[in-house]
Amino acid sequence: MKAAFFELVGGASGNMLLGALVDAGANPGELEAALRTIPVEGWSVERRRVDKCGIAAEYFDFAVPGGHGGDLRRLSDVLELLERSALTGAQKARATEIYERLARAEAKVHGTTPERSHFHEVGSTDAILDVAGCCIALDLLAVGEVFCSAFPVGRGTVSMHHGRYPNPPPATAELLRGAPTFDAGIEAEMVTPTGAAILSTLVREPGLRPAMRAEAIGYGAGRSDFTIPNVVRASIGTLAVARTPAPDVVVLEATIDDMSPQHFELACERVLAAGAFDVWLAPVTMKKLRPAVLFGAVAPPERESEVARAMLVETTTLGVRVRTERRYTLDRHVETRETPLGAIRVKVAVVDGQARRTLEYDDVARIARELDRPIAEIAARLGEHLDRP
Repeated sequence: MKAAFFELVGGASGNMLLGALVDAGANPGELEAALRTIPVEGWSVERRRVDKCGIAAEYFDFAVPGGHGGDLRRLSDVLELLERSALTGAQKARATEIYERLARAEAKVHGTTPERSHFHEVGSTDAILDVAGCCIALDLLAVGEVFCSAFPVGRGTVSMHHGRYPNPPPATAELLRGAPTFDAGIEAEMVTPTGAAILSTLVREPGLRPAMRAEAIGYGAGRSDFTIPNVVRASIGTLAVARTPAPDVVVLEATIDDMSPQHFELACERVLAAGAFDVWLAPVTMKKLRPAVLFGAVAPPERESEVARAMLVETTTLGVRVRTERRYTLDRHVETRETPLGAIRVKVAVVDGQARRTLEYDDVARIARELDRPIAEIAARLGEHLDRP
């Protein structure tokens, strides 16, 4: 799976995001074919190359009878249209999540429930096509993780269905709550509700630029002309550090100031035996400036109670704190290598298709003891065989 990084150079709207993805390589024919399965009629694609302050960009939009906006739909209406389409399960799931988040924002602004909220501009046919189109295009580009820059915010007021609103409008402001924003110095709407809904749903950490190798770059144009380019830039590629979602883990900790240091060795051994992946000790200072030890362990959730019990039994602590954490791991396996010094295990982790090999410490220590040689010398000699097939 690849990653996408959207740079919101001159704002963000649904059609700008979609144009950037098409410019970055999403097949427009496959995109339109998938969109045609959504049971809404009368629309056509508007697509052309435009110049925005010297940047050549893809303008990709939908022409809808009656113009943009005006369709009054509820969340259930939109979700029914998506469900009746031939979009893939992943595409439907992304689009559904976007509209559910949008409904919650609208409900909060208008003091109602998500189910009773009416969509105006964002319930229009072209907005539905923008949302679904972005989900399809991301799928066509095999994008699994989405990132974006901070959101530019315009000045003044914005004309919408109910009248003039502060900029950004209430629903957009709600969608951007918690995300980094900045004053773009432009007297216009910079981020539309549709653009805000798509990015605030798909991006976990807005404002974070990932370490990635860009393989394709596309520019999507908006309808406006500002003193800055009214474009979104999409970079598609692989993350510089491969990250594979892994099952959650539990982290268990206890701070201890009344236990003999000699006893920690056996305590660590038995906590590992109870199912912990790893344990650690770190110096800390407790109340009344007492020096103490932080005893920590990480374990699979199904072993939480056993590991907690071992920490309570094997140490003097009166309680163990537990929290659940997400993690990413590298794909890895263990190989056995035959060397002039004997067989040794090698841990192999794969990063962006490149193998990273590490000697198994226990085997290095075993050979050092058998030969009665310094461990650094043995590690250096064995290291010569790491990259050999």
